[in-house]
Amino acid sequence: MRRIGIKLRSALLAGLAAAASSGGAAAQSPVRFDARLVPSGVVLAATAAVAAAPLLFASHLPHATCAPCDPSGLPGIDRGAVGAIRAFPGTASDATLFAVGAGAGLLLLSDARSEGAMAREDIAVLVQAVGAASALTNWGKVLFHRPRPYRYTPAATAPPSSADDGLSLPSGHTSTAFAAAFAYWSIQAQRDRAGDRAPQVAALVASAAATGVLRVLAREHFPTDVMAGAALGAAVGWIVPLLYPVRR
Repeated sequence: MRRIGIKLRSALLAGLAAAASSGGAAAQSPVRFDARLVPSGVVLAATAAVAAAPLLFASHLPHATCAPCDPSGLPGIDRGAVGAIRAFPGTASDATLFAVGAGAGLLLLSDARSEGAMAREDIAVLVQAVGAASALTNWGKVLFHRPRPYRYTPAATAPPSSADDGLSLPSGHTSTAFAAAFAYWSIQAQRDRAGDRAPQVAALVASAAATGVLRVLAREHFPTDVMAGAALGAAVGWIVPLLYPVRR
């Protein structure tokens, strides 16, 4: 009987220890990002400068100047996008892009609730992801210097009204929207909340996809521009939160 009692006490103590351990794990605070001015603020500022440079100096960097451009070399999937600019889908794509960026930010603020520091950290990660995607996109445009769809129409004039007319690939709207959506998703995945936030993630990704579709309907981009922008933005948006330093 004594041995049985000892065994029962040992089992009870083991059970209590396991419960305490699991309770401690459940009470652990979520992943927190290290968004201090140095180095995170410096990196963010550098990213912004790299992203802005091709915009500021676009006229001095490679860009397409053909007028009208020859559509015979276009992939079949892109030929249907050639035509004059459509204003309404272009404006709508601006709205959906804003909705994705603002939506991701507001959702992060809502998740942080009263944790002001945590909210600032999450927004810093989101901005860094969007900034990195923008930098890669803007320099990608310079690298490929592809004319936009309306430059293939007979109405195209030489030289183009702006260097941006010859910088179509990849789509900046699309890459930015996907970067914001996937950064939110990646942040939640690191905190094991992705499943709980599935409706929010789905809404952001769907809005990002709508942004890309609208850019094609507006004849501002070819389908391949949008696909490249989506792939780039999704990859950067997912990876940046994984690489971002966390607080120890």
